[in-house]
Amino acid sequence: MLTIIIRTLLIYIIVTFAVRLMGKRQVGDMQTSELVITMIISEIASLPLENPERPLLSGIIPVLMLAAIEIIVSVVMLKSRKARGIICGHPIIIIRDGAIVEKEIERLRMSREDVYSLLRQQQCSDPSGVKYGIIEPNGSLSILKNEDLPGDGIDSGDLKDELQELDAQQDTNGKDGETK
Repeated sequence: MLTIIIRTLLIYIIVTFAVRLMGKRQVGDMQTSELVITMIISEIASLPLENPERPLLSGIIPVLMLAAIEIIVSVVMLKSRKARGIICGHPIIIIRDGAIVEKEIERLRMSREDVYSLLRQQQCSDPSGVKYGIIEPNGSLSILKNEDLPGDGIDSGDLKDELQELDAQQDTNGKDGETK
């Protein structure tokens, strides 16, 4: 029994250290890779606790390796916009000039009801006053309202790319692809 208590404390300390090493984020703010690593760490950490005959290092080494991998991936994402896009995704504009961009919500497998629900969570009941509604890589909705924006309101390079793609799609289709 004492062995199980000591092993549990050691695994707790190592996992806490590994998670702290990876950085502070709330679950809702986690990137996909961070969430996956956290789930894998929890599974690996439980193995030596479930089977006392298993060496403790069989849980500690993989946990520390995964923490190191996450740190390396984070550094790569900081240095490379392309890597960040591949690993985390890009923000996607789902509302433009007060209109829901149907192609984008279909691509995200969202319904109009999902969009309205996300808007209500942002204390906005109607998309008509929204210049841009953006689904961020972590799945949250950011809204930029018309009255809050100088110019076009887009300073981020990844959003400018998204707008250029939307404009190109509209030119090829011969229609705006948006509905009010």
